[in-house]
Amino acid sequence: MPKIKFSLLSLVLFILSFADKSGESMLTLAAAALHEIGHIIMLLLLGIGIKRIAVTPLGLEIDAKRGYRSFTEEITVSLAGCAVNFITFALLCGRGGAARLLAESSLLLGILNIMPVRCLDGGEALLAGVSLVCLPDKAEKICRAVSFVTLFLLWIPAAYIFLMSGYNYSLFMMCIWLFGKLFL
Repeated sequence: MPKIKFSLLSLVLFILSFADKSGESMLTLAAAALHEIGHIIMLLLLGIGIKRIAVTPLGLEIDAKRGYRSFTEEITVSLAGCAVNFITFALLCGRGGAARLLAESSLLLGILNIMPVRCLDGGEALLAGVSLVCLPDKAEKICRAVSFVTLFLLWIPAAYIFLMSGYNYSLFMMCIWLFGKLFL
């Protein structure tokens, strides 16, 4: 049985989601849970046990029992969560009400996570893919450069949305968080 650890901020955000009377926060959390379950199922299908799960504000950090995974296993596990989000969207996109919101949340979460930013699923898959043809140091440098360009290109519309709306800062803050996690 894996050890499960919760960060204080993730617990606070989870508790605050109950204050949302529209239910949108809970459906977004459900999309995130499906995403993380995709990673866990793929790990188990590949015969890779789970040592520890840390719940963070941006999802789960899963430590595998065996320290080494092949690059193809890394790609498969990294993209499994996004695949579950896209499948959820495909199954629910024509529905209404809560199913529609779950479908939209799943689509947005899948798109966000598949971006080639090093600490997101797409960035982890990119690193593993580049590592198939380059030495690890060179692969890491390439992925850091791609992450920087991607974050910069995402930061531009995030800043625009924040400045134009005066209050919609979530994408802007996510860009700052990811930049800090990668480069500071």
